Amino acid sequence: MKAARFAIAAGALLFVAMATSASAAVRPVDIVGFKFEPQGVTITAGDTVTWTNRDAAAHSARVVGVGSTAVLAQGQSGSLSFPSSGTFPYDCGIHGAAMMGTVIVRAAATPPPTPVPTPRPTVAPTVPPTVAPTVVTTPLATATVAPTPSASPTAEPSTPLPSATATLAAAAPTEQPPAQPARGGVQDLVIVAGFIVLCAIAGRLLARRFG
Repeated sequence: MKAARFAIAAGALLFVAMATSASAAVRPVDIVGFKFEPQGVTITAGDTVTWTNRDAAAHSARVVGVGSTAVLAQGQSGSLSFPSSGTFPYDCGIHGAAMMGTVIVRAAATPPPTPVPTPRPTVAPTVPPTVAPTVVTTPLATATVAPTPSASPTAEPSTPLPSATATLAAAAPTEQPPAQPARGGVQDLVIVAGFIVLCAIAGRLLARRFG
């Protein structure tokens, strides 16, 4: 377990070191004949300048606002990093203004922004309208009620009862109506008598009137 953790940590450090070395550049400057060669260098912010003393005399590099290297004997080197942009004059920390140089630091190039892919508009699938099924109305079956035959008693032939009137008529003897006298002659007599009386009364009335 410990070995695995160590391997992971070592790999991470190696990755950081490789990334740093790939991003930051080192610009060498030689110290020869009491001069900095080249006297002016141009680097990018984050780069490093390394001075190597080629003289038998000791020298150093002292940069205003950044720092100074150690005193360098012949064959030794010293480095300084420049994190920000600007123009930095420097000299030898031992010989002063007799040995001058300049470091011009440019701003780090800003990487172009990664274009963000424009998402394609999501086209909603067209959902076909749901057609409601046509409901076929099933006609209700008319329940035919079969007439229930009424249980009628079987009519037995009845023997007709003899009529009471017929029985009485058969039992009573036949009566003949009494003979009525003829009324025609009497009525005629009464009419004639009434006519005679009227004529007599009328004759008297006429006689009194004209007498």
